[in-house]
Amino acid sequence: MPDLLASALDGSSVAVDASATATPIGAPTLSWRDGEILRDGVTHRILAGSIHYFRVHPDLWEDRLRRLAAMGANTVDTYVAWNFHERVEGDVRFDGWRDIERFIRLAGEVGLDVFLRPSPYICAEWSNGGIPSWLSGRVAALRTSDDGFLAAVDAWYDRLIPRLVPLQASHGGPIVAIQIENEYGSFGSDADYLAHLRDGLRRRGMVEMLTTADGITGDMIEHGSVAGALATFTFGTGVARAVELRREGDALMCSELWGGWFDHWGERHHVRSAASAGGTIEELLTAGGSVSLYMAHGGTNFGLWNGANHDQVLQPTVTSYDSDAPIGEDGTLTEKFHALRALFAPFHAGELPRFPVRRGGRARRPRRSSRAHPCSG
Repeated sequence: MPDLLASALDGSSVAVDASATATPIGAPTLSWRDGEILRDGVTHRILAGSIHYFRVHPDLWEDRLRRLAAMGANTVDTYVAWNFHERVEGDVRFDGWRDIERFIRLAGEVGLDVFLRPSPYICAEWSNGGIPSWLSGRVAALRTSDDGFLAAVDAWYDRLIPRLVPLQASHGGPIVAIQIENEYGSFGSDADYLAHLRDGLRRRGMVEMLTTADGITGDMIEHGSVAGALATFTFGTGVARAVELRREGDALMCSELWGGWFDHWGERHHVRSAASAGGTIEELLTAGGSVSLYMAHGGTNFGLWNGANHDQVLQPTVTSYDSDAPIGEDGTLTEKFHALRALFAPFHAGELPRFPVRRGGRARRPRRSSRAHPCSG
């Protein structure tokens, strides 16, 4: 079957001003101490939103990033989908739609930091959670310290990570944080596996702040965390519980605050009101926390890359990944966008960027749904 995402696209890169950082090479730009995230030693809040480069046509990458900046975000977060880059074992591609370096550089040009999430497994309602089918088809112990699985991860990281090292803030690029694994505490408890991923990132030259992300239960945090990484949370609501579970000295951060929900075929479109999502974000910010909204712009599941759940029956995700995001699938700036812009504005010293010129679409108001779900990515 032809790959609908492999169209020939210009893979040119946007230059990053290496003089933009005051941090010496080798020192992380972000750190945490006494419950706060620090940027070069000064208290800092991460105000992020998720945009997946693999769910947005490259011609629209800059437009969507500019919309995110206009919303008041100072950071974009994105997964790296392993199977998107290595569909066939050994054939690793970073051209065209898969030019992750170009996406990161564009974010820097727009003025955004990058929170990168390159873990082998991403979930994200993406085909096979990002793990290549050629690997999951032969390895029984995925996401463990199984020799066969780690060998494949190491080979992938040997190709991926050297491309990302120069794009770190300590080298003048926009990457300020890297996630080690994704909600691992909901899956396993292999501490050696997490340590291997952490050490592999460091050994290959990633010096910026490392994180993990897990749900708001004690066992999830215990089994999903690893020394040397900031333990962050994922939830739709639950700020008070996150505050209770926060490890001593750790900064408070929700790496996935679910402001909407994805749709399975046959279901009504799920929505979350601007008041509800904004209320939880305001509660988190008031508690001194940092946030990444999942999703800020959901985009589209092109081709056959959409994933599926299984609850007695197969539940495939629909083509749209709009997720009731503040920046709609067509680029529309919704009521939720304006609510979040108002929340984020006080954290900026100057005026927020102007809205980009709209590319099609029309204003729309959220539809009500009888179903309200917390969401996971």
